Amino acid sequence: MSDLQNFIDDLKERLPIESVVAQKVQLTRKGNRFWGLCPFHAEKTPSFTVHPTRNAFKCFGCGVGGDAITFVRETEGLEFFEALRVLADQAGLQLPGKFSGGSKEQRGEREQAREALLQARAFFQDCLSRPDAADARKYLLDRSIPEDSWKKFHVGWAPRNRQAMISALRDKGVTDHGMLAAGLVLEDESHGILKSRFWERLMFPVADAGDRAVGFGGRFLPGSFAEEKQMGKYINSPEGPIFPKRRLLYGLEKLQTGLRNQPEAPVILCEGYLDVIQLHRAGYQTAVAALGTAITEEHARRLARSERPVILMLDPDEAGRRAAARAGRLMIMEGIDVRIARLPDGQDPADMVASGRTEELSGRVADSWDILRWRLDTWSRKADFTVPAVLHKAAMEMAEWIASTPSPVVAEAWGNQVRAALGVSENALRRLIHPDSGHEGASYGASGPAISPSTTSLTSPEEVLLRNEREILVAVLHDPSAYSRFRDVLDTLQLQDSVAMKILDWCRQQREEGHGFDLEQALIHFRQDEAGNWLDRVRQARPEDPCLALERALDALPGNREQALAAPTETKVEMDDLRSFLRRVNISPND
Repeated sequence: MSDLQNFIDDLKERLPIESVVAQKVQLTRKGNRFWGLCPFHAEKTPSFTVHPTRNAFKCFGCGVGGDAITFVRETEGLEFFEALRVLADQAGLQLPGKFSGGSKEQRGEREQAREALLQARAFFQDCLSRPDAADARKYLLDRSIPEDSWKKFHVGWAPRNRQAMISALRDKGVTDHGMLAAGLVLEDESHGILKSRFWERLMFPVADAGDRAVGFGGRFLPGSFAEEKQMGKYINSPEGPIFPKRRLLYGLEKLQTGLRNQPEAPVILCEGYLDVIQLHRAGYQTAVAALGTAITEEHARRLARSERPVILMLDPDEAGRRAAARAGRLMIMEGIDVRIARLPDGQDPADMVASGRTEELSGRVADSWDILRWRLDTWSRKADFTVPAVLHKAAMEMAEWIASTPSPVVAEAWGNQVRAALGVSENALRRLIHPDSGHEGASYGASGPAISPSTTSLTSPEEVLLRNEREILVAVLHDPSAYSRFRDVLDTLQLQDSVAMKILDWCRQQREEGHGFDLEQALIHFRQDEAGNWLDRVRQARPEDPCLALERALDALPGNREQALAAPTETKVEMDDLRSFLRRVNISPND
């Protein structure tokens, strides 16, 4: 870790943290600190502070904190080493190749792909103004989408000529390899040439939180050749490290600004590109959409960070209702206040804005229903709702939802609603929620005190166990020599937390192959993995005595496991879902 730390120390010496933060936040000096409005959540009174002598920032409102690298990573949606590269460029330093992640060829491929995506976005946007895009412009205007919205979202046009983009990007110095890595072209092996993936389609660029193009969605026009051949209304860039669809949301790059500009606004989650564009035009700056995929755990965790209600505004058809139910369940597990805006049959948000029904849309947002109330209403509309077997299915689903929420208050309120709507007794519902529980007096929802005096801020034995397991990895990564001291235990140790287990397995493999390991290597190895962000926090949380911290964590592990397994059923969650607690668990010993 010494080489990386030396580079970071040099970087911080040249680039004060207040100058980095000031690029995004208006700061005011008070004593030995700077204060400003937090860029991570909406607030009217500053609770975000920068401490120059400590080279650190902290928001006392939402809890986000760290150093300049963390700030750039969080505000621009970058991985650790990408943020490090951005700061190195500002400081006039050359980031050593060993810290760039992957081989030189892999690093070059990513850089070429990002340049290809940047140039492609500009090319498609320029093509929308050309004569052959007349039908595309007419389609947008017919959908009541004005030119200023085209520019705001970089909407473009992919021409029918599948060589046009390739030639234009080559003229800009983009390599064929870069276009391939970006998913912009396909190889025609029979003719030995490249062809554009997107042709004769409206183009909707997808950006990361830092507004960098990472991929595209292309829509064919009504009556086009693609429609005649049933080639798919939408096609997207291929899944990959640069374009991870499971984590991205359309409109994501505008979400933070929207949250700051509209402190009381909920996040609106809709289905399509045009829905997001039209909702923004109607004044809903916090509207986002999934990229033609189901809502994922990654989406839910990202939205939970906004600490706002999330209103689902999905199409009012059967597919939309199923998607809303799946999305609602995931968000409930993240503690999100999730609601449903009920739209008229056959209408989506884009249609309502286009037809001038923004006032009605606003009313439906204001009158959105709590997700469980909506599900109960859906069940009650079934023709066979009074059949006992159907009531049982409804009660089973509602019990699963109640058991999923981390809030005992929400769980109790939902329990009351379900009993009233379905006509089931409290005892019957409790037995569905906790089928193995013998605690008749147990309340709904997660409860139970933390079992470790050092973790009194935690709310369940499962969370205590998760933190305990991660403390083991924190100690080992900061002092790899500690592994040898406790090798007999660590060589066979199995952990419940998937992130901790993945990193521990990697440590073992490194040792077995004679390579050794440390935090620096872990940061590089897991740079594009879900563990990468957690490892960045590990970097800033070195125990005073890693060996002692490891010994204590291993000593506490059996007891914490026993408590987690013996906890009342209402406090249990599936171990695969423990990651949903991560946003509430801070590994810093000072917190």
